[in-house]
Amino acid sequence: MEDKIVSKVEQKKAELVDFLARLVRIPSLTGEEGAAQEFLASHARSLGMEVKLSEPDLELIFRKYPESAQYPTHWRHDLILAYDRLASYEELMRSGKRDVLNYKGRPNLVAKLKGTGGGRSLLLAGHVDNVTVEPKSEWKYDPFGAQVEDGLMYGRGASDMKGGLSAALLAIQCLVEAGVKLRGDVLFVSAVNEEHSGNGTLSLVAEGLKADAAIMTEPSRNQVYIATPGDVYWEVVLTGVSRSPGTRWEGKTMAGVSAIEKLAPAIEALLQVERDHNCMEPHPLYGGGHSFSCVIGEIAGGTYPTVTANGCTIRGCMYFGPSLGSVNEIMDRIKDRVAEETAKDPWFKDHPARVRFLHHRNSVTTDPGEPIIREVFGAAKSINPGVGPIAGCPYCADMEYLGNQGKVPTVIFGPGWIGYAHKANECISISEYLDCLKILALAIYRWCA
Repeated sequence: MEDKIVSKVEQKKAELVDFLARLVRIPSLTGEEGAAQEFLASHARSLGMEVKLSEPDLELIFRKYPESAQYPTHWRHDLILAYDRLASYEELMRSGKRDVLNYKGRPNLVAKLKGTGGGRSLLLAGHVDNVTVEPKSEWKYDPFGAQVEDGLMYGRGASDMKGGLSAALLAIQCLVEAGVKLRGDVLFVSAVNEEHSGNGTLSLVAEGLKADAAIMTEPSRNQVYIATPGDVYWEVVLTGVSRSPGTRWEGKTMAGVSAIEKLAPAIEALLQVERDHNCMEPHPLYGGGHSFSCVIGEIAGGTYPTVTANGCTIRGCMYFGPSLGSVNEIMDRIKDRVAEETAKDPWFKDHPARVRFLHHRNSVTTDPGEPIIREVFGAAKSINPGVGPIAGCPYCADMEYLGNQGKVPTVIFGPGWIGYAHKANECISISEYLDCLKILALAIYRWCA
């Protein structure tokens, strides 16, 4: 039967690649996921799967998981509501931004292939939303053209993660067409708003989504990951006093102080947090390198070249490995270090730097003894004998919600490379995509038969 399953994938290669191309050609930037979800739902129905499309329930998420719930995001309005410690449903209602921060027309998709009974259930999960294509000028290929060149398919979402979604759904199709009978249920999930939120998957968990195990098909280059780091998106807000050049000085007193000239201690504080954490003992799954990363991504401030800036905001994110503490501990360390560094300048006594947060999630690790790990790794080895060792994932993912809140043993395994994601000319290896399809089909068969 396993030979028959692999042969089925080989026979259908052109069709399987065409399906991925069609999905890549449907824009599904965060906030605009509806059309792609309908495409996937239609295909799932054609396989005889039970299909449910439902918008995330924000009130339920905040009530059930107040420490994990996030504000909705949209690629045109990303991360516009900051918070001191936790996001809150009440603050979202008061914000006046509910017309852009919501899930209208943005449904999650859950499709089930019902088993005959008595077997283990398996969840194949991923997200359909993608980040913006900006800057468009850096794209050599049409971001939604799905052009294939030298064995690579180009397009926004090709690696992150329409390749993984397609591989998961089409692995189910190949099993159905091969005549495989499974005892356990197979669930296919395509969630919205993974980017900068995670509310799509968190809402499904809150609604009771469960399985005996899960494979999240994020891009891993067909390697097996069993842990993900946590993350904190932060901002530091600095204040100044606006004056034109002629009034910056009043005698020997500086009356005009630019918030921009006060950046140095804030930046040093953030980089010191990174240095401090990278001196700590890394988790064994992250032993090959630093397990803490600080990215300073944006600086905005001032209104005119000849006026000292009365405000300046730095934004960025920090990723932290499983052994470095909880998200609340990371938040506290950021606040404490910024307060400590800025205290060295008397200016900050009356104009304190304000640290706020824009998104957060905890790290998660699956117990290495979980049977799903052995099954996925074994299936991978059947197709690629040189598959690398089981490791920790270098990026954050919705695995956190399946593992921590849903208590579902989860591995990350999918085609594509995170190094291609979130930038111009994103692409995926066709051969890697097809290998992943074979591996997923074998893993489903071995787990659910």
